[in-house]
Amino acid sequence: MEIQQDLKDGYENEKIGFEENDSHVDGSESSDTDDSEKEREEHYALERRVVELRKELSKSPNAYNTHVELISCLKKLGELDQLQHARESMHAIYPLTEELWLDWLRDEIKLSLSDEDKKKVESLFLRATGDYLSIDIWVEYIQFCLAGMDIGGAEALEKIRTVMEEAIRHGGLHVVKGGLLWDSYRDFEMAIYQSTKAKTETENINQAKKITHLFNRQLSVPLLDMERTWKEYNDWLEILDQKVETHVKASYDKAKIQLEKISPLEDTLLIAVENDDKAAVYRTYLDLEMNEIKDPSRIQALFERVVAEIPLYDAFWMDYCKYVDRQFKTAETTFAVFRRAVRNCPWNGPIWASYIFAAERYEKEDSFISGLVQNAFVAGLASAADLLAVWLGFIEYLVRKCKSDDSEQIVQLREAFTRATEHLHQSFDIEGDPECILLQYWAYFEAKKLNNMPKARELWRQIMGQGHGKSAQWWLARIQFERAHANDVTEVRKLFVKSINAVTSLDWPELIVKQWLQFEREEGDLQTMDNAQLRCDARMEKVKKERESKIVKDLDTGKGRKRGKTEENHDSVSIPPKKAKIGHNSASTTKSDTGNTTETRTNASQPVKPITSPQPIADPCRHANTVFLSNLDFNISEEDIRSTMSSSGTITDIRLVRDYKQRSKGFCYVEFSSSDEVKEALKRDREPLKGRPMFISPSEPDSALKHPAFKYQSTLEKKKLFVKGLASTTTKEDLENLFSKFGILKDVRLATFRTGISKGIAYVEFEDEVSATMAMNKTDGTTFQDRVLTVALSNPPPRYDKKTTDREELSLGGGARERKTQLSFVPISILRQAKSSTMPPPPPPLGAQKSNADFRSMLLNKK
Repeated sequence: MEIQQDLKDGYENEKIGFEENDSHVDGSESSDTDDSEKEREEHYALERRVVELRKELSKSPNAYNTHVELISCLKKLGELDQLQHARESMHAIYPLTEELWLDWLRDEIKLSLSDEDKKKVESLFLRATGDYLSIDIWVEYIQFCLAGMDIGGAEALEKIRTVMEEAIRHGGLHVVKGGLLWDSYRDFEMAIYQSTKAKTETENINQAKKITHLFNRQLSVPLLDMERTWKEYNDWLEILDQKVETHVKASYDKAKIQLEKISPLEDTLLIAVENDDKAAVYRTYLDLEMNEIKDPSRIQALFERVVAEIPLYDAFWMDYCKYVDRQFKTAETTFAVFRRAVRNCPWNGPIWASYIFAAERYEKEDSFISGLVQNAFVAGLASAADLLAVWLGFIEYLVRKCKSDDSEQIVQLREAFTRATEHLHQSFDIEGDPECILLQYWAYFEAKKLNNMPKARELWRQIMGQGHGKSAQWWLARIQFERAHANDVTEVRKLFVKSINAVTSLDWPELIVKQWLQFEREEGDLQTMDNAQLRCDARMEKVKKERESKIVKDLDTGKGRKRGKTEENHDSVSIPPKKAKIGHNSASTTKSDTGNTTETRTNASQPVKPITSPQPIADPCRHANTVFLSNLDFNISEEDIRSTMSSSGTITDIRLVRDYKQRSKGFCYVEFSSSDEVKEALKRDREPLKGRPMFISPSEPDSALKHPAFKYQSTLEKKKLFVKGLASTTTKEDLENLFSKFGILKDVRLATFRTGISKGIAYVEFEDEVSATMAMNKTDGTTFQDRVLTVALSNPPPRYDKKTTDREELSLGGGARERKTQLSFVPISILRQAKSSTMPPPPPPLGAQKSNADFRSMLLNKK
């Protein structure tokens, strides 16, 4: 406390000294008074902010940015005890960055006056080097050791050498900064050599050998500025009157070749700004090291660089864990990496599952593995797949250690299966395990390990009841399971009967028929085969009729759509009048009152020119200054649009599209005076206007380009959260108040229907990934406005181009194939008749027209 008070007094004295200097310069007492008053106001403001930050942390202890701001405020206030506590609290939750560690270490070094204080600083350095690879922290550690120890003592020298070797082991292979550690080590040994010149010749020779050995080690590592080290090595050998050894030259040449290979990647990393760009370069870098150079130490060093620079990229942590586990095969090294991986990416289920697997391999106790599972659930898993991965990893462990005669282990395993299925269902409903992986695994365990087929059948009934009862593939899987584990012919036959009636005509019941008949060939007799054939024929006859009726329905619907489209085109395109037909239905002649004039009216009268709506002018310059507004209220006026959009810039023209009755069609074009104003207007997309969200997009001169474009990403976004379960009355401001306490918000988007009513979902985007992760962990499963929220990282399913999917489908082979039209379902009899006919049919009479009933009779081959 006295030391801390002295430091605080020192801060105050420095502050007073600065104030006195300012007073001498200014020569004004009023200036001093103003400065001190301003400082007091800033001091009080900081104190109030500290109170606010502590309140926020009491509610949200995982708010990363709040921790950082609290540390900054306490440091400015000089509250050293509170500052240390704040740093410890943050480190208990998160690994600290290089900047935070260096700031903490330098503050503690200033206070380390006694040997006990120095030991505390050393332990703090060890904690700092355990979070991430940081060359600057190692250099700071080396300088602290050199400044605070007696170099003259043998014990102190060995201790410093130990620190130097640890620094080289961790960061000596760093291509860019590793040379700093090597140079520090050589400078240290060179200083000792200079001090031992006055001593015995033996000591001088031994010390010279140490320096030479350091040169040899450094020259075998590809580092930047290797030529300078090579020159210093040659100068050193001249002092010793020695020559370069052959193996040293060979190692140096090999390292230079390796440096030439990786130099382009290092140059790219130097100019890369975005983390995604760095990740792509590092992925190429790792492939080069693992496939060509193949040095395990260098690969591990590169992994350390990657996770230190982009620590939230869970794919690299996963690869690092797998590599260390398979390459080094030591529990200490493996667990050290896994601990850091789950600390940096606690949301990743596969990393937790691999951690559980490694713990089992190294024979960790049950309590350790159970603790991992609980920690994973508390950490906040990102999705259903992550939660399922953790449960599967834990259950696999229990299955492998379970013995069929151990009732306690069986009970424990069944409880785990039950808890897992309930947990997934409560958290994600049917999406928790859509493929029923857990239930299938459970059924397999009951049937294979415990010979409990009744329980296994009950589990399969649950599986089929989860939306799979009409699928041929799921029924075949159920039947295959029965045959593999029980082979009860009667039970299998019952399943075939159920499946043939349950599978819909659109899901290929032919597969069930084929397998059933094959089963009867293998296991049945004449009677059962005959019975199966009768049932299959009857079912397939029904399937045929269902498919034919669907074809007819689709054809009728298709004709209706085509006719409607034609009529729509007739309204907008002028059609030349047809020739009048002679007949009582085609024309009528009437006399006028005077009897001198006749008027002929035909069915194909002269078309009336429709009222045209305003169209955008085909001027590229004007299109660049125009936006397209859609989803507007039909009662909206141009004045409403002008009053709303004028805040984005100067409006030169508004073209509200109307129908022939001059009613709004719900969309319009708004032209601004400049393209910059257009950019401002586009930012207001989905802004509500009269209760409906406006869809604002650029004006496209080509009508073919006016299809709606999806402007949001359809991949995993670690800075954006997907929130569902919201009340229909929830507003954007409510969400901002809820999530702003976890970090700086970049955007909050509340999804609505075209009518403006909320869909109950929203997207919340933060400035950084840490804030997003913490917000997800804290709000997922909580109650907000009497609704339970489900919060996860935004990871929507991939979107497909409708133009592509309308024409092509992916085949099982991975390529594109033609989509079969509905004509593929025409009965075979009609196709055979068409093929057998060599002459084309005569054309129908000009006046004959067929109705839908005629076409239906022709299609079904009715006379």
